[in-house]
Amino acid sequence: MSKSPVLKILCLFRALRSALRTAIISKHEARSTKHEARKISDTEFCIPLLATLLFLSACVASNNNFNANTPSWYIAPKQNSFENLYGVAEGHTLEEATKHALADAAARLMVGISAESSLIREENQTSVNEEMRQKVRQNIEKIDFSNFRVSRSDKIAEKFFVEVSIERTPFINDQKERVMVLEKKIADLNENSATKNPIQKRNDLIKILSLGKELELRSRILAGTGENINLTEKLNRIAEFENQFNKSSDKIEFYFEINSPQEIAKIIRNALNREKLKISSSRNSSDRNQIVIKIKSQSHTNKIYEAFLTKLEIDFENISGEKILASNSVEITGSSTISEKESYHSALKSFEEKIEKEGILKVVGITN
Repeated sequence: MSKSPVLKILCLFRALRSALRTAIISKHEARSTKHEARKISDTEFCIPLLATLLFLSACVASNNNFNANTPSWYIAPKQNSFENLYGVAEGHTLEEATKHALADAAARLMVGISAESSLIREENQTSVNEEMRQKVRQNIEKIDFSNFRVSRSDKIAEKFFVEVSIERTPFINDQKERVMVLEKKIADLNENSATKNPIQKRNDLIKILSLGKELELRSRILAGTGENINLTEKLNRIAEFENQFNKSSDKIEFYFEINSPQEIAKIIRNALNREKLKISSSRNSSDRNQIVIKIKSQSHTNKIYEAFLTKLEIDFENISGEKILASNSVEITGSSTISEKESYHSALKSFEEKIEKEGILKVVGITN
């Protein structure tokens, strides 16, 4: 009967302990005189012995993570090459294992991207947007591997083991093409916004920053694959648009028409505050940077079985310089088994959730 891994380590520990004691005693006896042989303490040989034991334990633990039938190509996966990118994973289905293997391939790119990020941070701390970098890390697993194949697969017991390979050159060319398209879209939006009013410019900057997130993601992918790409320049450009966006917010202010329903106006006011947009207490029709929000609403409540159901309709008009800049209408519902009032408050809660999901400027009609 074969010994367990733990028993094997204990036996090896005893053998090593005896051998080390003999070696150290012989060393001291050779150095000491015939009458001055010194007693050796356990600490002189236990430290190297414990280090050896820990190493052996780690090796055994590592081997125990894999079943005896686990494919060797899974235990020691292929490294990325000049021809292909690789990923390996396991799953309960072939589809699940393939999905995880692609995520593994993305994670390998993340290593290169992380190293590049550290370099950029050291070289140019002021112009790199750390918040966006965090979002890139969160989205890196969403890389679209459109040109891949399952190069190896095994089913052992109830698990599927998969290796995927992605042709490096087509993948890189695809990323380069996407980067060029994104940069063209950003350049066109920036050029077209030059003659627009502050609200329209801010809308274009929101679109630019959305494209900028994808641009950074694709650029970092290329950097992670070792491509020669000026990542610093692209990050600086994105940071410049971030600064423009922040400045544009400072120029714009909102004013609520005095007859607007107060409960709805309060919800919108809080949402604008979260966006760090100014709210004025007085109307100035000559200020083209001021937007007057005019709100009209009506609600209908019906009792169906034992529940109150409220439908709330809200109309928005956004006025700048005595002209309607944009408008929108929304319809939300709420319900309650307690009272009609609680049903109305439930509808207002649904309105808040809609703002949180879609964004306040879209809900009131300023952005698409």
